This record gives sequence, C-alpha cells and structure tokens, in this order.
Amino acid sequence: MSDQDDAETAAEEADTEDTETAGIQDGDFVRLAYTARTVEDGDLVDTTDTEVAEEADVDTEDQEFEPRTIVIGSNQIFEQVEQDLIGKDVGHEGSVVVPAADAFGEYDEDDVRTISAERIPEDDRYPGAHVDIEGEHGHVTTIIGGRARVDFNHPLAGEAVEYEYEILAVVEDRLEKAQSL
Repeated sequence: MSDQDDAETAAEEADTEDTETAGIQDGDFVRLAYTARTVEDGDLVDTTDTEVAEEADVDTEDQEFEPRTIVIGSNQIFEQVEQDLIGKDVGHEGSVVVPAADAFGEYDEDDVRTISAERIPEDDRYPGAHVDIEGEHGHVTTIIGGRARVDFNHPLAGEAVEYEYEILAVVEDRLEKAQSL
C-alpha cells in the first residue's frame, strides 16, 4: 500500500467517524421526553410524563402527556435546549437551564397597572381572574373600590426554567415527520 493509499484510507475513516459522531443536527426531527420546572421553586412548567403531571396535580383528563417530536432549529422549544441537543445521540439524557430573560422574560413592574374596575367584565372582577384589556392578557391582583391592579407580565416572568430531557429517537419516517408538524 502506498502513502497516498494510506492517506486516502485515513481520510475515509475520519469522514466515517465524523458522520457517526455528528449526532443530532439542525433540521433533524427528534422524539423527546422532558420535564421543565422553575429553577427557584421547582414548579412544573411542562412535561411529557403523565406521572409527573399527576404528582403536580395537573388535570390529565383533557391533555396528552407523551414524548414530543420537534424539529431542531425551528424554535419549537427554547433555543438553549435545542443547542444542548446538537451533537447528542439517541439515549442521551441531559439537563439545561434557560435563563429567565430567555424563558418568559424578566418581570417588569411597568407591566403592572391600575385601571378602572369597570374595564373588567363583571364576572372577572376578582383577584386571580385572567383578563384581556385592549389586546393585552393579564391577571387581576387586587380590586379596591373602583380600581383594579392588573399584572400583564407572563405568569412565569422572571423565572429561570430547567429542562431535564431524554432523546428517544431521531424520526426518519416521512409520515411521522408530517404528523409532528
């Protein structure tokens, strides 16, 4: 065997190794099991596990809790989670923290406003009610007299979120890919 043959063989082996170790890449369809909780309090944000949902007293009757198929790079899950999946293989289990600013945004005191209680439908004039005022969604924090304090921040604003996940499969079947979209 000549030196050139040796070099070509080594290059082919390196290409094969790169392909085998490349793992998940942008555009891949991946079946993922995960549970997301707030970092500070450990409150459940989302899960694909029925048992985890039941333990958190989530109503499991009207929801499906099963692994989800996502397309890497399509923003179906937080960017930090997608980036953590890149290069990993089926069977990999991991954990990644999504900072508050990247999860549901920082809590903004300016998004808590006092408005006339008359602007809130009568059935929703109580603390904790979810309301839509001029196209903004918020929740009533207090009502005193004819005034209401409404918080227009996302309920999880200011909360970092930790995702624990397991890569179950890379989806290759065209029909299954289409169904996941």
